[in-house]
Amino acid sequence: MKQSDYLKYINYPFKQNDRVFKINTDTAILGMFLDDLHGKTVLDIGTGSGALLLYAHYHHAGHLIGVDIQKEALKLAKENVSAYTEDFEFINAYVQDLKIDPVDVIICNPPFYEVGNLRKDDSWNKAMFEETLSLDDMFAAFRRNLKDNGAAYVLYPAERFPQFYDACISHKMKIMKLQFVHDEKRPYASRIVAKLKIGPMKKLKVLKPIIVRNGDFEH
Repeated sequence: MKQSDYLKYINYPFKQNDRVFKINTDTAILGMFLDDLHGKTVLDIGTGSGALLLYAHYHHAGHLIGVDIQKEALKLAKENVSAYTEDFEFINAYVQDLKIDPVDVIICNPPFYEVGNLRKDDSWNKAMFEETLSLDDMFAAFRRNLKDNGAAYVLYPAERFPQFYDACISHKMKIMKLQFVHDEKRPYASRIVAKLKIGPMKKLKVLKPIIVRNGDFEH
């Protein structure tokens, strides 16, 4: 059954259902981390119901591309995105097999949990566990699908930042800006959001942390 919601901070009406992974605070954090994307072509890896493409649209993106392995998610994403623009396309494929012209911007809120306690709900497992998109595969997709001067925006668990940093070095990508995300009720950072570009790592710019209080944060 479809449910009508709004995307946080941009107030776009947005439809969800119980069979497609639902948006959460992570979605809003990454969506509001985006810079102005005026006229740029944006690829969202694992687009789900299309929320991050709508955040990109809010930030003035041009052509929107969503790729996902779940057909039902893409059907819902098309319904959501088509309410705001006709300049989009959706592709049902693993990003490892994706063949498109390089884009200006990639957004990715990946399935980052290490394979462990899988649920009976296969759609939830695909959305959450990295068996469908490993860290190495994600970075390979960035390098393969980004223009030379393009940028990737990604959210990842803070506790796995060492692996994330190593992947940047291995795939010759540099962190342009980085924020740690803290829930005020927890002692440690829970997430990072990062903007990446192709090139060797030099200096690391760490911005003030994002503090989440009851699901809300400053942006």
